[in-house]
Amino acid sequence: MRKSRAILTLLTALLLLAAVPASAQSLRKYENLVSIDEQRRTLEHLAHEMTEGRASGTTGKSLAEHFLVEQFRAIGLKPWNWTYTQSFRYQDSIAVRNVVGFLPASVPSDEYIVIGAHYDHLGRLGHSVYPGADDNASGVTALLSLARMFVAMKADGAGPRKNLIFVAFDGKELDMAGSRYFVRHLSIPRSSITAMVNMDMLGTNLVPPRKNPEYIFAIGEETLPESYQGYLSYICRRAFYKMDLDLTFYGSRDFSKMMYQTSDQHPFARAGIPAVLFTSAFHEHTYKKTDTPAIIDHPLLRKRTLVIFNFINRLCMQN
Repeated sequence: MRKSRAILTLLTALLLLAAVPASAQSLRKYENLVSIDEQRRTLEHLAHEMTEGRASGTTGKSLAEHFLVEQFRAIGLKPWNWTYTQSFRYQDSIAVRNVVGFLPASVPSDEYIVIGAHYDHLGRLGHSVYPGADDNASGVTALLSLARMFVAMKADGAGPRKNLIFVAFDGKELDMAGSRYFVRHLSIPRSSITAMVNMDMLGTNLVPPRKNPEYIFAIGEETLPESYQGYLSYICRRAFYKMDLDLTFYGSRDFSKMMYQTSDQHPFARAGIPAVLFTSAFHEHTYKKTDTPAIIDHPLLRKRTLVIFNFINRLCMQN
């Protein structure tokens, strides 16, 4: 019986891999919707001096919030719970607002995937503005591109096969206040969320785990069901993407745990929801006023966005 079950598992895996090239070809149409120029414009808008570093509770952050609401609406995401914003007070003083959009599955489904990136940053400290181009205008730029691709898939009836919730979190720099609030006030059962994908700092090539400057870290893959593990490695080895994948954060369990606990996927994981963090890691400009659009590798940001798109599309498939 065990031998038959093992053979069946192997055959299933081989059939999945055999289907991947055809699936990848069909996804190319949606990948072509993501342009380097458009991503650059989005990132530069979010990191512009007018947003003053996007600190929670400030006018600059509100400008970024309004921009994201308009982007969600223009892309074609539906409001979540009748509105695009989820508002609350942090410590009864600072107004925090997540921006949330919803894309129903192409066929009826009671399963959800949450895709997130925080849009707040440090703001103005003293006489200096901290633009937060990599942290985390880069992740939010990828978030909008992903929404655009999946909305186009939905229009063609090609997917997604699970409901997608897109969240631009506020309050990450306030001890992850936005993501903590979102998890505590879910209007759907936690068990219906099959995965959470978070993007936090995706735009640089400054700290490669090996010699290849094209790389991506994915922390938390082990929280996913086994049927989804290993697929990221397959994508990153393909010639079209070809980048180093580090699932361990420089081979250190302690660093990996620390990194995982400092961003918005962590409240989901604590609630028992499988959650993965995509990042290009901390670097010399993190939390400094030199975190400007000048340090962003835009072709690499686009490529990372496409890798994550393929990964989420795989998560949308049934177990």
